[in-house]
Amino acid sequence: MATQNGSAGQDMFVFFSRMLGVGIVDADRQPLGVLWDVLIEPFGKYAKAKALVVASGRWQKKFATIGWADVEGLAPGQGQVKARRAAVSFSATPEHKAELSLRQDILDQQVVDTNHQNVIRVNDIHLLFAEKDLVVAHVDIGLRGIFRRLGYEPWVDALVRLIRPNAAYLNKPHFISWKHIQPLSINPVSMTIKVDVSQKELRDIPAPDLSEIMLDLAPRHRLALFKTLDLAARTQLFMMLEFKEQKSLLEDLDEREAVDILNHLPTDEGVDFLGALPRPVAEKIMALMETKSANRLSSLLGYASESAGGLMTTEFIWVLETATIEEALRIVKERTLKAEAIQSIFIVDGQKRLVGSTSLRRLIIAEPGDNVMKAALKKTVSIRTEDDVKKIAFLMDKYKYVALPVVNTESVLVGIITIDDIFNRLVTIAWRRARRRKDIR
Repeated sequence: MATQNGSAGQDMFVFFSRMLGVGIVDADRQPLGVLWDVLIEPFGKYAKAKALVVASGRWQKKFATIGWADVEGLAPGQGQVKARRAAVSFSATPEHKAELSLRQDILDQQVVDTNHQNVIRVNDIHLLFAEKDLVVAHVDIGLRGIFRRLGYEPWVDALVRLIRPNAAYLNKPHFISWKHIQPLSINPVSMTIKVDVSQKELRDIPAPDLSEIMLDLAPRHRLALFKTLDLAARTQLFMMLEFKEQKSLLEDLDEREAVDILNHLPTDEGVDFLGALPRPVAEKIMALMETKSANRLSSLLGYASESAGGLMTTEFIWVLETATIEEALRIVKERTLKAEAIQSIFIVDGQKRLVGSTSLRRLIIAEPGDNVMKAALKKTVSIRTEDDVKKIAFLMDKYKYVALPVVNTESVLVGIITIDDIFNRLVTIAWRRARRRKDIR
C-alpha cells in the first residue's frame, strides 16, 4: 500500500518541493534513485498520482517511470517500489508523453485560476496522502513557497517571526485549491493540450475577462488555453482580441480549426478580420470556408472598413410587404439572431427594396390576419452603404434605434448596423486616438 509514514492531521499533507530528491529503494531495499517527478491524472476536485519518475545517476541521469500501483510506500524520508532494480527500465530522458507532470507542467508554470479569473505562477504544490492515493490538494503561489524551494524557509520564518509574529506571510498561506486550477501545458510535438481540467469553470468566465487572462499568458500558453475551449467559446474569445492577437492565434491553429472559427463569426466580425489581411491571404482563407459564408464575406469586403457597408451585418430579418402579421411572426421564430437584430423587422418589396420597418413588439400586439404594413412604423430611417461612422452614430442617437437598415443606390436592403456594431467601432476609434496622443507625448 502506497502511503506516507504517519497518517493523521497535518502529516497527511506534504509539499512537492520536500518530496523531490527523496531516495527510492527497490523491493530488496537497495537504492534505485531519487524522486524526480510525479505524473498525475485529474479526477473530480483533485488530481491523483498516476506514476513516479525516478532519476538515477549524478552526472548523466537516467529516468524510470513507475506506475503508482507498483509503489509500496512513499514518505518525505524515503520511498519504496515493489520491483527489483533489475526489472526497472531506465531511459536517457523522462518519458511522460500525454500525462501531466508536476515538475515540468505545473511547478514554476503559468496556470489559470478559474475562481479569481487571473493568471498565476506556481511556486510549490501541496500534496495530500488520502488512503492509497497521493493527490494534489492546492498550489502555493506565495513568497514562502519560493523560500521553501530554495531551502531558506526555516531561517526566513524565524526572522519574520522575530520581527512580526502576526505577519500574513506566516499565518495566511497563499494556497489555491486545485479544483480552481487550469493547467496550460502544451505537448511540444502536437501543440495540443495534454489534459482537460476545469472545462466548466473556463466556459463560465465571460469572454472579455478570458481575453484579459489570455493576454497575460506566454504565447505558447495562450494557444493551450484557446485549445481547451469549445467552438462557441473560442469564437466569443476570438472576437474580444485585437487583430494582432487574432492573426497570431489563427497562424498557430491548424487549417480546419481556423476555418471553423471564421465560419462561426458574425458577418461584421469576419469582414473586420479578413479586411485587415492582405487580399491574397483573405481570398485563400475564403476558399477554404463554407460557400455561403465565403460568398457573404466576399461581397462585403469591397466596402471601406469605416463605412456602413464595411460595418454592416447581413444577418437580419426581412419580410415581404404582402406578408401577414402571422407569417412575419413565424419568420421571426425561425431565425436565431442576436437580440438587437430580432427587435427590428424590415419590410421589402418584390425586388427587396426597403419600403418600411416594424418592431417585434408591434407585431406581437397586432392582429394575426392583418397585412404587415399595418404594423409598420410611420417613418423608416435608412443609411447608404457609403455613409460613415459619424453619420450612423448621429442617426442612431437621434432616433434611438438599436438597428439601422443599410441600402444601396437602388434602395435595395443589403444589411443592417446594430448599436453594438457602431459602439464597438467608436470605442476602437477612441482607443486609437488615445494611443496616438500617448505616442506623441
